[in-house]
Amino acid sequence: MAILIAPALRSSLGQALGLAGRTIVVTGANSGIGQAVALGLAELGANVLGLARREEGLAAVAEQAEQAGISFAYAVADVTDEASVEAAMDRAVETFGGLHGVVANAGIAVVQPALEVGADDFRSVVDTNLNGVFLTARSAAKRMTGGGSIVLTSSSFARRGFPDWSSYNASKAAVSMLAETLSVEWAPRGIRVNAIGPTATLTPVNEALFADPDFTAAVVAGIPAGRILDARELILPTAFLLSPVNGMILGQTLMVDGGQTL
Repeated sequence: MAILIAPALRSSLGQALGLAGRTIVVTGANSGIGQAVALGLAELGANVLGLARREEGLAAVAEQAEQAGISFAYAVADVTDEASVEAAMDRAVETFGGLHGVVANAGIAVVQPALEVGADDFRSVVDTNLNGVFLTARSAAKRMTGGGSIVLTSSSFARRGFPDWSSYNASKAAVSMLAETLSVEWAPRGIRVNAIGPTATLTPVNEALFADPDFTAAVVAGIPAGRILDARELILPTAFLLSPVNGMILGQTLMVDGGQTL
């Protein structure tokens, strides 16, 4: 997987952002946005622990990291299971000697009209996208004894009422508010919480949707930039929010959406 960060810039950029040598946990790191961000942060010199429910994808990411000579370990974890998340955070501390950042990225979507979506499906989306993000952030915060930074993955869909995405839209809007609330509550502990709001991004989770040219055209029509997002374009915005240099940025949702929410 090609990463946006040129090899000649990685060391200096990682040092400038203060991420070199810091330990960062990334959930949903087996594919898509999580994979791109995890590998990108490792290229900036961070020690990254990737989490996901399936080991196969994580092992493939670890192989890429090994070939690139960057620091990436992984643990199998389900973000909706508190004990699983707690064990993974302990693994990060044990492996790298501390915990400085987390990217709570794991998420799912069910695309159905609100009158048809099943109650169990709605609960499942909220459980992963909101409850899982909360459990991840809280577990990390417990271990950030010297302060740290947490980035939650929200969405541009949090600010637009796209039809057929009721559970996803609602869960992502809640994530943005969660970032605001936790940032106020945890700022005295030296822990910053922000969110990132990508627009439609091509990932293995939604590639079937974007295989439909009519669906893709309808989505792109609402994005002034005229295209969907490349997951690699989230590496530097996420690194910016994680950076200890930005001590006064709290509770924000940084939209990376090509102008979709303007």
